[in-house]
Amino acid sequence: MTALPFHALSLQHLVTLGIIALICFLVARKAREGKTRKFHGWLLGFVLLGYAVVFYLQQGMEHALSWQYSLPLELCNLVLIACIISLFRPDQFATEIAYYWGFGGVLQATVTPNILVGFPSWDFFLFFWSHGVTLIAIVFLVARREFRPRRGSIVRMMIVLNVYAVAIGALDAITGWNYGFLCRKPAEPSLLDVLGPWPWYLLSLEVIAFLTFFLLGLPWQISKYGRSHPTPREQRR
Repeated sequence: MTALPFHALSLQHLVTLGIIALICFLVARKAREGKTRKFHGWLLGFVLLGYAVVFYLQQGMEHALSWQYSLPLELCNLVLIACIISLFRPDQFATEIAYYWGFGGVLQATVTPNILVGFPSWDFFLFFWSHGVTLIAIVFLVARREFRPRRGSIVRMMIVLNVYAVAIGALDAITGWNYGFLCRKPAEPSLLDVLGPWPWYLLSLEVIAFLTFFLLGLPWQISKYGRSHPTPREQRR
């Protein structure tokens, strides 16, 4: 089967998004607790590690490894690493990075993929292997009953995000690279196209990141408020 050019929100893209969403829904319902949770967490961790191994093997076989494109410095790469850390050994800070950065960045990248060729190309498979399983892993991590963002997590995530932007942006500027799309927009259509030219789209992303983090933290604040203010029925018990 010959792969066709990829177009965002085409039928194959929507089907893929639907499959990912369905698996996330099932994981959210089934993975909260249980004796098999550790096993399933390790399984997801090895699936993500497998992507990294396959990606670099493919790059090596095609002689495509380069400092400019192959370093794990994209935001999605760091979220994937944070997921792997938390899947093998639960860590609150890594899980918060996965939750806030992942749902804020990986989800957007999955909806507007930066790929040129669709199914059944290897690029299509690798992209949705990494991004799709990362989203599934994030749902698995936050489905744990004990998980709750700590106080000040939004501010902490914004600080770490800006440290990343300054460090990687400086590296991009010195080397001519473009990790994180901090120096120029991707070639394919993306959210950045409606956020203005460089460097103004970076400021727009700052506002979007804060609003996204705020919205992601809102369910936990509502849940906390509900526990601290019992309903009239609970008060009568």
